Amino acid sequence: SIVWHLPRGSCSYRTHLLLSGCSAYGSELWKMATVATATPAKGQEGPSKKSGLITLLLIFLWYASSLLAITTSKMTMQMAKVPLVLCSAQFLTATFVSGSTLALQGSTMSPGRAGLSVLGGVAVTYTLGFFFTNLAFSLANASFVETVKSGEPISTVILAFLLLREREKTTTYASLLPVVLGVAMASSGEAGGGLAAFLATVASNFGFSARAVFAKQLKKDHPSSPAAKSDVSLFFHISWMGLVGLLPLAFFTETDPLKQAVGVQGFDLSRFLAVMSCNGLMYTAYNQFSFMVLSRVSTATHAVLNVCRRVCVIGVTTVVFGTPLTFVNGIGIVIAVAGMLWFTESKRAPTAAVEKKKD
Repeated sequence: SIVWHLPRGSCSYRTHLLLSGCSAYGSELWKMATVATATPAKGQEGPSKKSGLITLLLIFLWYASSLLAITTSKMTMQMAKVPLVLCSAQFLTATFVSGSTLALQGSTMSPGRAGLSVLGGVAVTYTLGFFFTNLAFSLANASFVETVKSGEPISTVILAFLLLREREKTTTYASLLPVVLGVAMASSGEAGGGLAAFLATVASNFGFSARAVFAKQLKKDHPSSPAAKSDVSLFFHISWMGLVGLLPLAFFTETDPLKQAVGVQGFDLSRFLAVMSCNGLMYTAYNQFSFMVLSRVSTATHAVLNVCRRVCVIGVTTVVFGTPLTFVNGIGIVIAVAGMLWFTESKRAPTAAVEKKKD
């Protein structure tokens, strides 16, 4: 294979690996579809075991597409610092895929009038979350960005209190302390990013937290809305709404930076477009697989799986991009992740009790 003839630390080598990963992902997706539609032969495992295997495969695809989405986002920002262009490509792909899914299902593509303003709030905050994430990737190491993003529970608790007047248990608030401490330790030294990168990542946390708050409000106050009934419909509407705002902003603010980047001698346009296309597909797949896993497991289990996913992302991006980590950085990451697990456990207790009561 040509990969063995490329310098192991080169950008071309990493690009080849990631694009190969996209191809492998497609193969796994086909396998999943085959497994899901096949009828068990006589003497083979029953439906329950088969369902468990499909869930495991979905989790693997969720993790794999997440890793590829994040690494290709960082690689795109390394080639050209155009976060709005990257967001536009992501949202365009998501709009096409989710819209096609709705069309194949025969579902309505109209957002409906019920809760339209709240749906708009979901779209705006979701779009801002991804814009600031991509901006942070253009300013700092991927592992730094993902570590700071582990502080998202802090912004979620703050916004839930301010907007929904929700109060948490003392243990939930206490679990945020190691998250803050761990993020601070992991952000120190060469592995850390500048103030701008930190603020951009924090802004992305507030964007995604606000998205979660508005989505919860939509399902609570407007259950008849198509977006409240279907996660695919919700994904479609927030994607096209975000795209409407992103395209003109990207055109007016990043056309010149993109031209300058493309005009640099040695810039590989075909590789840039290939990586961005792969990123759009992986971004869409990552979100869709997350919803698919959530439909098969409890909310609490999904939260724990999401913590484990972030650990994998931090580890892989550290290796792929050769980010130097000190002992303090490593301990900080461990403390932050432990805080996330504690936070998840403290939030899971009431949910688990309710689900057990229903059973």
